[in-house]
Formats: sequence, C-alpha cells, structure tokens
Amino acid sequence: MERDLLSMKQQLAEKEKQVQELQMKLQTKQEKEHIHILPTESVDELNKKLETQYAISRRKTMEIEDLKATMRQKDEKMIDTEKELASLKELSETRLQEIEQLKLKLENNNRLQVPVEETSETIKDESSDDDTSSIENIVMKPEDKSLTVNLQENGEVEWSQDGVQLTSPSVDQCKEVISKLEEEHKSIIFNYSSSDSIQVLIPTVLERGTINQLAIYFSLLSLDDVLSFSSQLSINKSLTTLRLTHGSMSDDGVIALAQSLQYNKTLHSLYLEYNPGITSACAQSLAELLLTNNTLNGLSLDHTNIDTDGVMILMESLKTNNTLMIFRLDKQHKETCSTLPYYKHIKNRLHFVKL
Repeated sequence: MERDLLSMKQQLAEKEKQVQELQMKLQTKQEKEHIHILPTESVDELNKKLETQYAISRRKTMEIEDLKATMRQKDEKMIDTEKELASLKELSETRLQEIEQLKLKLENNNRLQVPVEETSETIKDESSDDDTSSIENIVMKPEDKSLTVNLQENGEVEWSQDGVQLTSPSVDQCKEVISKLEEEHKSIIFNYSSSDSIQVLIPTVLERGTINQLAIYFSLLSLDDVLSFSSQLSINKSLTTLRLTHGSMSDDGVIALAQSLQYNKTLHSLYLEYNPGITSACAQSLAELLLTNNTLNGLSLDHTNIDTDGVMILMESLKTNNTLMIFRLDKQHKETCSTLPYYKHIKNRLHFVKL
C-alpha cells in the first residue's frame, strides 16, 4: 500500500514538472513572439485623425486649384486689356491727327482771329524747351508799357520795342508796317496771314536785312508764297531764326525753302514742326540742304508726317554733316534710328519728341 502511494506521488511530481516545463515553454514562446495589440479605442481615434487630415489636405488642394484658375483668368483678362489699350491708343493717335488737320483747315478757311495775349503765350510755351536758340525777343509781351496797338478793320498789328506782331493783317496794314520798320525792330510774327500779305511784307523785310527772327503761324504758305521771298532769303545776312509752324508749310513749300537755304550763311535755327502737310516727299531736299549748308545748327521736324523712309534719308546726311547739333524728330523714329551702325556717332544730336 505504501509502495503504491509512493509511486503515485512520483507520477504526480513528474506531471507537475511536465506542467511547469510546458508553462515555461509557453512563456518563452510568448516572449519571442511578443505580439502587441492596440486597444480598439486607439485604432478608432487613429482612423478619425487620418480621415480629418485627408479632408484638410483635399480642401487645400481644391483651394490651390481654385487659385490657379483665378490666376489664369486674371492673366487672360490682362492680355485682353493690353490689347484693348493698344487698340485705343492707336485709334486715339489717328483721331488726334484727323482733328489737327481739321482744325488747320478750319482756321485757314475762316481766318479766325485770336487775342494777341493768347498767341504770345503759345509761342512762349513752345520755345521754352528748345535748345537751339532763345526766342524771347520774338515774343510780344502784353504787359510791356511801350506796346502800342494799331487796330484796323481786317486785322491787328502790335508793336513793341524790338518787333511787330501781325494777326490777319490786310495788305494795307503790311505796307504801313514796312513804312514804320526801323533798325531796332529785329523780329516779326505773322498769325493767320493771307498770301497777299505774305508776298507784300516778307520779301521787303528780308531784302532790307535788319530782322533776325521771323515766325509765321497758322498761315499755309503756297509754293508761290515761298518763291516770292526765296531769292531774298538765299542772300539774307541778318536772319538767324525762322519759324514756319502749325500748318504753315507743305512739301512743295519745304522743297523750295530748302533750295533757297542751301547757301545761306546766317540762319542757325529752322523750325518746321506741327506741319501735317510735310511728308517724306520733301526729305531728299532737306537732306541736300544738310549736305551743302554748314551754318544751320538746329532743325525741328517733329509732329509732321515724315515716315521711316524719309527719316532714313535724313539720317544719311548726318554722316557727313557736322554742324547740325540739334535735330528734333517724332519719338516713334527712335527705335529705327538706334539700329543704324553709325547711331552712336549721331545720337547726341538727335532729340526725339513725344507726340
């Protein structure tokens, strides 16, 4: 009996040992595998965070796409606006030229009279930025105490200490001016003058050789008008400044004028600006003038209708002309002139004027 009991105890001890060994093996296996499992709540929170981040990312992406689309629309609108502005600018320039031509035609047809003060201020403004010569002596100052005004039915004549200004003068008024001109009168201004008045007064005063400044505004000179004083101008030894502007010259007149000035030895400044009737047709004559005349140092051709071809003809004459120091042209010609191989040698003599 005791032997059986001892045997059973031994078997029980072995079983317990086997159980312990199994437990140790199980523990060792668990430690090796060491599987970490997140709690169910942690997984749900992580999923929610991921969904939130995805939603935010998607919203940002959509905002970026919207901004890109807006930028594209603005770029397209800007391009359309630039095209429209360019078109409007071109149209505006064309309209301004048409208006200027219509104004000149109206003024020449109606021979409108303007106040002397207004004309004087206009001349003063135009001459303020010129580099070639001062025209202070040619401006009639209304406040001058020595100024006397001789008003007649057909026009106005104003005398100052150093000159006379005529607005729409009659032939008789011009003859009276000739009789009253004295040595100290150095300047004459014409406004809205007829051919008869021009042909009576200008040849005589040029032949006398006492005036040094002559200005004619708003008075379209015909070829006959220019020819009437061309011979006197050619040999005149007193005139230094000649202004024929604001619709006073056309191609025929310029050609005749250029020929008469080729051998003139005293004229320094020639102003022909604001003459829409001047085109490239007279460019060759002006170029020949610059090739032969060696006393002219200022020439203004801005606000005319001389095109690129005409300007190129004139530029060629500057290769040999070394006396013309100031040459005024429209700014639209600057880019073309700057491409000339000899541009750096003449650029300081060119002045480009905005339209």
